[in-house]
Amino acid sequence: MPLCGDVLRLRFALSSAGGRGGLTRLGSALAALVLAATFTARAGDTVVPAASAAPAAAVPARAVVERADTAPRVPGTVPALDESEALRAAEAAIGRTIPDAELLDRNGRPVRLSDYRGKPLLVSFIYTGCFQVCPAQTRALYEAVKGLDRLLGEHQFNVVSIGFNQPFDSPDAMRSFARQHRIEHRNWEFLSPPREGVDALTRAFGFSFVATPAGFDHVLGVTVVDATGRIHAQVYGDRLRADQLGAPLRELLLNAPPVATSTLSAMVERVRILCTVYDPDTGEYRYDWKLIFEIIGGMLFFSSVALYFLFEWRDQRRARRLSCNAPRQASGGTA
Repeated sequence: MPLCGDVLRLRFALSSAGGRGGLTRLGSALAALVLAATFTARAGDTVVPAASAAPAAAVPARAVVERADTAPRVPGTVPALDESEALRAAEAAIGRTIPDAELLDRNGRPVRLSDYRGKPLLVSFIYTGCFQVCPAQTRALYEAVKGLDRLLGEHQFNVVSIGFNQPFDSPDAMRSFARQHRIEHRNWEFLSPPREGVDALTRAFGFSFVATPAGFDHVLGVTVVDATGRIHAQVYGDRLRADQLGAPLRELLLNAPPVATSTLSAMVERVRILCTVYDPDTGEYRYDWKLIFEIIGGMLFFSSVALYFLFEWRDQRRARRLSCNAPRQASGGTA
């Protein structure tokens, strides 16, 4: 139903309709009334933003810990990673600022983690000697990142994979791992920390691992770091999807304070990110046309109301000016 205020404005426009100014007011009032009725009806519908439509990132979707050997283990004979303790350590890292450690990229060049500040960062820990879960997890992350590129834009975030099995995860080994699994992304780097810095680095990220005779038990997932270098979220699982990583990334990008040099294109990019929703049928993000049309309808409604008051103010000002000139003309004619 139309709003009471719109009905009153329509009655006022009908009563004062006369001449060009009255027709203008009448047209504006009618447009506002129609748009208000449409917008009010649409307001009854439930619109689910893309961020809330995605599953909670903190809830483990699948496996949380990779077991190097899936065979049953007799307690006390083979080292094993305590899953509950590993999860507690990962959650405790949220809000922590990551250290400015120096690592080597796959070409052997030094890289500092602070070099990635200014954009959100996705961090995954791997070891190149893993032949099952780590490669599959990295490929799944690659597919998710390609989906996020379509949602957020290719240059909105960075990705790093860090080899924690030193000295075996050398720059050469990381380069071979990336080439073997066809990870080709301009904002994704494979890094090797110094052997003596692995423990401190993994603790800072809340990443737990235990060496076993068959390899490593370790946490499966990705750490989401904000643009200031603070850990924002932990996303668990061995087959991560774009929506699981998209939820915390969208939150970071949409809540980031605008910089003084923000351009119109940056504002449009924010609106574009806001108007997306995850489609579970295709596994990709798409535009939420329902939300887009509601935003356009709301903008048209408020624009019509603004035009109505602008024209009303102009006509009243013109009427006051004529009323002031009328006595002067009358006195001049009498003289």
